[in-house]
Amino acid sequence: MVFNSNSRYNLEMKYIVLISFVLLGSCSLIQRRSDNSNVSSVPEKNLPFEGQVESPRKRVLVLPFIDTSGIKSGQGTHSTAASQGARSSLISWLNSTERFVVISPEDFPKDLNQFLSNFQYDLEAIAKIAHGMGIAAVVEGKILEMRGHKIGSSVGVFSKQGVRMEGTIQIRAFAAKNGKEILNVTRDGAAEATTGRNGSTRDLMDDPNLVGDVAVKAFKTTVKQLAMAIDKLNWEGRIALIKGDQYYINAGRLSGLQIGDILKATEDSEEVYDPETGAFIGHVPGRMKGTLELVSYFGKDGAIAVLHSGAGITENDRVELY
Repeated sequence: MVFNSNSRYNLEMKYIVLISFVLLGSCSLIQRRSDNSNVSSVPEKNLPFEGQVESPRKRVLVLPFIDTSGIKSGQGTHSTAASQGARSSLISWLNSTERFVVISPEDFPKDLNQFLSNFQYDLEAIAKIAHGMGIAAVVEGKILEMRGHKIGSSVGVFSKQGVRMEGTIQIRAFAAKNGKEILNVTRDGAAEATTGRNGSTRDLMDDPNLVGDVAVKAFKTTVKQLAMAIDKLNWEGRIALIKGDQYYINAGRLSGLQIGDILKATEDSEEVYDPETGAFIGHVPGRMKGTLELVSYFGKDGAIAVLHSGAGITENDRVELY
């Protein structure tokens, strides 16, 4: 009887230990699943240059802004600092979208003043050169008019006078690939400033800061429309150099390209004209030569690729995401 009782006791203890292990394992598994579910529920941040992107950042050339207003208010002449400030603000807004790479005019291979005539750029001519630089769009900003008038009253001890400035601006954008206009809008802006009893409203009308404020407000209303117009353009780059088995691309980390991206290389598109009238009909897509795989970066915004498939790829061939 003693032996059977001990055996039964030992058997019961084994069952208890086994059940305890099972329960502990289940709790651990549940806990791990709970932890995993919590981790996966945290959204990942879109950090610059990390992860997948829908499209590489497009290069945009923002030309020095033009002031065709005189710049006159009827009371004096304003500084060109207004147009410079408005251009800087527009560039900041475009950069804040993280969808574009703004190219400096200093990087353009020719003097832009030679394309300027009668207060207007030859955007088609500039676009042809810009296309070879991998630029998607060329943007021109212009201050068309500035108007100022007095506000307030000079009557009374604590009276204040001021000026209300109103301005009209214009934004034009051309696609570098074909020289076609993709945006042409005109917008208005206004700003006010006051002076004390002994202050001069004429000084306010001549104040470049006030005029600049008007221009900035007017141009700000065009940013969304400008960004949408550029977004519709296809991204493309160029093969800048071939050295051995390496292909140097004129776009890289800054443009949003990722290591491992596959690019297809094609010949330039060919322009087709009507044989009878000589009218331009359109572009014929270039022949695809092969694909390249990005393996590293170089310089400020360049990438190095190796042949992935195909043959006959040469310098200046066009590349785009495959």
